[in-house]
Amino acid sequence: MDSQVKMHYRWTVARRLIHWTTFICIAVLTFTGFYIADPFWFIYSPGTREAYNTFAMADVRFIHFTFGFIFMFAIIMRLYYAFFSRYDADWKSLLFEWFNIKEWKTVLSYYITFKPYGVPIKSKYNPLQSLFYFLFIIACIFQVISGLVMFTMGQNSIRGMSFMQTVLYWFVSLMGGYAHVYDLHRLLTWFFIVFFIGHVYMILAHDVGDKKGTVSSMISGYEAEKE
Repeated sequence: MDSQVKMHYRWTVARRLIHWTTFICIAVLTFTGFYIADPFWFIYSPGTREAYNTFAMADVRFIHFTFGFIFMFAIIMRLYYAFFSRYDADWKSLLFEWFNIKEWKTVLSYYITFKPYGVPIKSKYNPLQSLFYFLFIIACIFQVISGLVMFTMGQNSIRGMSFMQTVLYWFVSLMGGYAHVYDLHRLLTWFFIVFFIGHVYMILAHDVGDKKGTVSSMISGYEAEKE
């Protein structure tokens, strides 16, 4: 007799909004970040080679910093829900589940073969997901701090910027100078690209292996479960 499928509500509206806001921000920040590092279009306006005739870099920087602050807000909300939400609190899974050595072999085998687990994992995340998301949160925190450091550079004429520079200078000292802060920011950008590829792979693996509708669940909030 075939097992019945029941739709299980897994992702709240808040978590889905945070997820898609974070995704959009990372996509925009990655694109604009690469442009700021090495402008590849609109360097000169048509018919002239004078820089003052175009504001492409200024516009891109404005977009980058705007989405940077939205990204920072999304990460703050993600951390808040991880610790204080009655439904979405998952800090224990993020911090400790990836230490579950016994399940690592099963999980790695699953992502290679796409065969369902023999024994269901009771935690919200499996060990690999837990490690991936933990590293993602840490990377986001460092990316936000390094981004704020670079945002305040050369902005002494703006009210409050000198105070922000003083507050953030501990990070500059920790990194050994502004150049290393920039290097970290750029390195973490590549981490997010690798994370995105791995994240999509794991989602598709769950869709193929478990057939729970993992992809659509982050839109509808519901995931299929066999009874």
